[in-house]
Amino acid sequence: QMDPTRISKEHAHCVRTLFGHQENTDLHDTSFENQEAKLMPESCRSMKQALQRAVQKEVQRVMGRAPPRPEKAAMEALGMDLYKRNKPEKQPFAHLIIDDKNIPSGTRKVNLTSWHHDKGQANLSNMTFNDGKLIVNQDGFYYLYANICFRHHETSGNLTKRGLQLMVYMTKTNLKIRRSDVLMKGGSTKYWSGNSEFHFYSVNVGGFFKLKSGEMISIQVSNPLLLDSSQEATYFGAFKVRDLD
Repeated sequence: QMDPTRISKEHAHCVRTLFGHQENTDLHDTSFENQEAKLMPESCRSMKQALQRAVQKEVQRVMGRAPPRPEKAAMEALGMDLYKRNKPEKQPFAHLIIDDKNIPSGTRKVNLTSWHHDKGQANLSNMTFNDGKLIVNQDGFYYLYANICFRHHETSGNLTKRGLQLMVYMTKTNLKIRRSDVLMKGGSTKYWSGNSEFHFYSVNVGGFFKLKSGEMISIQVSNPLLLDSSQEATYFGAFKVRDLD
């Protein structure tokens, strides 16, 4: 039985042929190499292919562990920096719902400062909410909206027989120039007598406005104790439509 640790004469001849061919490859032309490959025994051709695959695999392994070239690393860093600079910002939007635990009293124009921005249907992205005001972080044209509902049930007590002025105001404030402007308002005078068990009134306002970064949007109402504090009834918000010209 043949010793498996010994190499056969045929394999030894193949090894000498392959390495001799590699050393003299510069002296051979292409036609001679092709002819020599055809004359090479099948076992030698198989050994040559296996050797080429092993060498190629080792080269790929070594190259894979090699550190990136400095110029390649610099180009990758530059590309990432440009991507971060040109990456579009998140589209600004906000939807705020009334905080039913902190509704102020009063009958005339009263600031509503307690809103939820991260609870229930409320949401906020690339805008800021602080001290009852929605703050613009990005210049642009925005659609602003507000829906305010007033209601009263006879179990809450008797209302005055005089007319109730149920009003809603949306105000823009610019602290840099110390100026506030009412952007929209809506409402009506209602006579809610004790003859009806239940009273309800809804005010909805909305429109497009040019806003600058740092400007603030707030809501004022009359008779806030009559507000319907459910999230689907009393809310306001904004979303950017496009950039400034």
